[in-house]
Amino acid sequence: MLLSTLTAALLSATVTNTETVHDLASYNGHVVACTEGGLELFTSGGRPVRTLTVEDGLPSHFCRALEVAGDRLFAATDEGVVAVDGRWRVEPVVEAKWYALPAAKGMNAEVYRAALGWLSERLPAGPTYTAFTERYLGTADGRVMAPASGRMWTVPGQVRLLEEEGDSLRVGTTEGTFMLGPDGLVSLPVPVGPLAYATGTGGETRVLGAEGESRRWGASSGEPRALPPGATSTLEEKGVAWVGTRDQGVFRRQGGAWKRVTPTGQLCGNHITALTWHQGQRVVGTFDKGVCWELPDGRWRTFRAPNLPSNHVLGLASDGRNLYVATMYGLGLHDGKSWTPMAYGGRNPVALGKLSVLAAVADTEDGVALVDGRGVSFVKPASQPLELAKRLQPPEGWSTHASVADGAGRYLWVGSEDRGLMRWDGTQWSRFHDGKDLTDNWVTALSADREGRAVVGSCQDGFSYFDGERWSRVRDAEGLPSRYVVSTALVPGGALVGTLRGAAHYDAASGKVRALPRLADPRVHSILAEEDTALFGTEGGLSQLDWRAPATVSHR
Repeated sequence: MLLSTLTAALLSATVTNTETVHDLASYNGHVVACTEGGLELFTSGGRPVRTLTVEDGLPSHFCRALEVAGDRLFAATDEGVVAVDGRWRVEPVVEAKWYALPAAKGMNAEVYRAALGWLSERLPAGPTYTAFTERYLGTADGRVMAPASGRMWTVPGQVRLLEEEGDSLRVGTTEGTFMLGPDGLVSLPVPVGPLAYATGTGGETRVLGAEGESRRWGASSGEPRALPPGATSTLEEKGVAWVGTRDQGVFRRQGGAWKRVTPTGQLCGNHITALTWHQGQRVVGTFDKGVCWELPDGRWRTFRAPNLPSNHVLGLASDGRNLYVATMYGLGLHDGKSWTPMAYGGRNPVALGKLSVLAAVADTEDGVALVDGRGVSFVKPASQPLELAKRLQPPEGWSTHASVADGAGRYLWVGSEDRGLMRWDGTQWSRFHDGKDLTDNWVTALSADREGRAVVGSCQDGFSYFDGERWSRVRDAEGLPSRYVVSTALVPGGALVGTLRGAAHYDAASGKVRALPRLADPRVHSILAEEDTALFGTEGGLSQLDWRAPATVSHR
């Protein structure tokens, strides 16, 4: 009983990846890493303690900047700025979506909080602000603005640093470094980028290169390999150097070497695009970080190119023996021992007709369906090597922009971006369109079962539900977080729907839609339902939720 309770507790927790670090701060006897998976806390000796996530009150896992003011730690996230106290309690401050925070300059927490509020009310809406000084603002789209004079300059890359120096302004971007002065904008030498910026032990500004180089501002050379590759931020805590990196987490200087302190075996990436079960393990596909599955000890094993044709995963399926990974550049097949990439124009024993494999559907009567934009390859389940059963072409004149696919039993459904939906029933194709059947012909999400049911999400017009005989169309409903539907899953008596602003449950009998509680991120791109629980793959990590349980939902 204790083991099952523990397992349930672990599965209910939000799972994120903290290997992309944007900032570091020393606070409350800990080193805090500002990551795209939340705020990760370390002891001064480098031991990971915990990670603060949306379950702790963060508005988003995407942390962009940290600043300590008095007895509070302030964190800028993609959904607002928060303050963290000494007991690690999170309080909202302002809803501004900044990638930087102004320097506290000795302000206490209350004064700094008021200053942030004043600033958020007066800054022009629209730009994403990435750097601040008293007279200048930098933005994510490469603009340097002087609000008092109304002047603006354009620079390459995202502005990451602004420093006033007499009548001149230092401008550091991800692409280069510049001096803005009486002679205009002057470019300075830089290491190989993308670039980041930090303050050295002597208070000087350092330019950090992608290959680990650190150099003084304006210098033509620096210290090669002084830092781990992809350094984004530095910190000195009790005489010990720390570094945050772009994709390897946090490092701490130990003796003469850098030691990674961010835990290994993490979820492969936070932007999750596909989910399935394979041989009792949860499998996750991501937008740009490949695929991973969970091991019995809770760690994740990750695979990326060249094991896969592409790290952009579009779909996952398992027939119990083989794992099929549909990617942007072909199919990745794992046979229990090794990976085999297959693609149109290359190694292609299953007659793929186009480079992108949109979906793999494991449970159809014709075999495992591998769907591309020009048709379907049915392969024999569990075959090793993979064996083609038949190739099925779409109806003449149907869309050249297939988008999604799913099915089971004798049914295979394929959606498009412009001509709705078609269904193969083992003998012929049937077509379904907007007006009569669907809310819209641009299909962005699809889930189907062997009973003939289907739920179909659209780009801007909600979703449609098919009970096997008739269609119900839901464009707007009180509990639907958004009409932009990007994922769906059938459940007994209805469906789960993922949108760009949260997830919801649809009850087919009553026609009602109920918003579900907050997940790792409101952008829900994949759903895997099983009995009373479901896994939700979002742009901010993985969540598990009992979708039947009523809960109070706080709208964002």
